[in-house]
Amino acid sequence: MVLLAGVAALLFAAPSIATGAAKSLSGGEKVACSKLKAKYPDSTFLPGTLGYSYETQEPYWSATVYSSPACVFVPQNAQQVSYAVTTMTLTLSKFAMRGGGHMPIPGYNGIDSSGVLLSSSNLTTLSLSTDKSVVSVGPGNRWRDVYAYLKPSGLAAVGGRVGHVGVPGLLLGGGISFYSSEYGFASDNVQKYQCVLSSGLIVEATATNKYSDLFWALRGGGNSFCIVTRFDLRPVEGSDVHVGIGQFDQSQSKGYLDGVYNFGRYGGIDPKAAIIPTILTFPAANMTVYAAAKFYHSTTDNPEVFENFTAPKLTPVADSYALQPLSDYISATDALQPLGLRQEFRTLSSIVDRDAVQLIHDTFVSGVNAKLFSVANLQASITFQPVTKAFLSHSAKTGGNPQGVDVSKAPFFWMVENFTWTSASDDVKVRAAADEITASINGLLKAKSWSADYLYMNDAGKGQPIFQSYPAANLRRLKTIRTKYDPLRVYTNLMPGGWKVADA
Repeated sequence: MVLLAGVAALLFAAPSIATGAAKSLSGGEKVACSKLKAKYPDSTFLPGTLGYSYETQEPYWSATVYSSPACVFVPQNAQQVSYAVTTMTLTLSKFAMRGGGHMPIPGYNGIDSSGVLLSSSNLTTLSLSTDKSVVSVGPGNRWRDVYAYLKPSGLAAVGGRVGHVGVPGLLLGGGISFYSSEYGFASDNVQKYQCVLSSGLIVEATATNKYSDLFWALRGGGNSFCIVTRFDLRPVEGSDVHVGIGQFDQSQSKGYLDGVYNFGRYGGIDPKAAIIPTILTFPAANMTVYAAAKFYHSTTDNPEVFENFTAPKLTPVADSYALQPLSDYISATDALQPLGLRQEFRTLSSIVDRDAVQLIHDTFVSGVNAKLFSVANLQASITFQPVTKAFLSHSAKTGGNPQGVDVSKAPFFWMVENFTWTSASDDVKVRAAADEITASINGLLKAKSWSADYLYMNDAGKGQPIFQSYPAANLRRLKTIRTKYDPLRVYTNLMPGGWKVADA
């Protein structure tokens, strides 16, 4: 406690933060790197080293976010994260914290030479309690690691549907899961957060202890409050599930969209079922294909829940749906998300309406084909994510979350647009087209009163108004909590990546 008091005194004595807000200092990153290298030489990597090269490229999904920080620090535990945070603050150095590296927005999980990259690569704790009621997960894990660890125990977790996705990003943004109609947001299933406050203090937040306000904020409020160094999750029974992907050709588009609508409207009747309908278009080939990942949380199948995506109503050209371990499916589908391409997200939301589904489909496909046909190796997809009343009702049962989505207005579709290409020379064109297509769909939805308010953080593009889509009272509460736990705005000003509640 003496050490913490001393750190606090130094923080408030620093001229640039005496007024209550930390501001980065040019050259501070060099001092920070020097201090980290002196204290933890084997965990600090400078430019030109193999560790630096690996950490600034290999973990990332999108080539658009490869970074060139002043140095990379790879802490081994919460204590080392604490040292790093206080070092960043004392030197007034900017920094970034990377989890799995899946978010494709430059600067959100990386930083340039003006700052330090803190990597969670070695924060890979995986531990199951003796009674199997809690699985402790470090932020350096990806969901494929979690599922593989739990498989021998016959368990799974309410987590990501893509194996490469990192644990912290998904959970801090709320998190949609195959299990969401049974258990809500992935974050609704966190029992405890261990995290490092901007003061360097390591705390544990639960729904009932003195950090219960922080616990609430972390269930969808992003990274403005602390750095989480361990998530204690509630596992779910059953590592074997029915899961797989059905593929359909372009001639089946009407039946496919009928199926998307019907599952969005009625799929919540069976909360064990989930579906991820994705439409992929390839402008250069003038081709659009249709796919649906189907999931059923049981070793006993229920064919009726997916009847609109199976023969005789809709006959897939290929279908991998079968009883299998979730971890095996996740590993296999990771191959469909190759690393090193250039990626961009946008998010949309709507009510469930058949005409709205058609409008979104038509506007997206025609917009991509018209605006991006000349971009080499361009493919674009839009995914309709059904959000049921059952999904949203679980939040209230477990203490609520900042998203505050109105369950009475459910069901919804929360959509993600994903643009993929290969050349940096096309970055500006693709991002401009993504903005235009998204604005066009939003405008048409609003004109028909088909739009919905909430925007899902984890699928958003830079500049989309995420926190403005939360209830106003929740946003005010988030801002109050941020001020309480980070009065100097270390996790806002010095760690600028991500959506910040203070800026909403």
